[in-house]
Amino acid sequence: MRIHIRHVAFLLLSTMVAGCSAGSPGVASAFDTASAAASPSAKAAAASQGPLDVLPVPAGATPWKSNTNAPMSRAAFVHVFYIQNAWTDEEAQYSRRGFVSGLREGWINADGPQQSITIARFATAAGAASTLDDLKGSWKQQPKPVTMLADPAIGAVGMSNPTLDSLGNARVEFAVTVGDYMIRVQEFTAATPDPADAKALLQKQYDFLKNGS
Repeated sequence: MRIHIRHVAFLLLSTMVAGCSAGSPGVASAFDTASAAASPSAKAAAASQGPLDVLPVPAGATPWKSNTNAPMSRAAFVHVFYIQNAWTDEEAQYSRRGFVSGLREGWINADGPQQSITIARFATAAGAASTLDDLKGSWKQQPKPVTMLADPAIGAVGMSNPTLDSLGNARVEFAVTVGDYMIRVQEFTAATPDPADAKALLQKQYDFLKNGS
């Protein structure tokens, strides 16, 4: 039962922290929406990969206000992804899995949809695999119209939820492990979610972690 509660807490916060898309004007999250001072990240696209080898924000996209461009501690990572009453249990769980550091970077694309990349590094591949299994289990618990997705070529799993959340966004996600890393990609859009873009972003991040290119 604790596992079920943990999944619910994770999923609730995952939708709460997504900002607005161009298709939902006037609805925004202070957590993720880019600040007025942020400029489209043409420079970031030309920059080298960031901490934990996360890909740079694409050219023409605006970084989320919450981006830190720095690795997060276990506590900081848990606080991003879980509601407060789950923090103690989750920090203990991530400690058992050998969490080393994590990072979440997101952006608003020029055409409206938002994307994010989360990378979590563990002391062993088993820790990364356990976290992916937990995430997959949380997706499977969701009622229809949520559907499960997969990318067998790299062993990735995913989900698509066309139901608009409180910010007016549907979402699609994919996740995969690469050695002792777990990668999670999310896309938020006011339109019907298209898994192709999220899958392509995951593949690009996967290839960089695995092959360095």
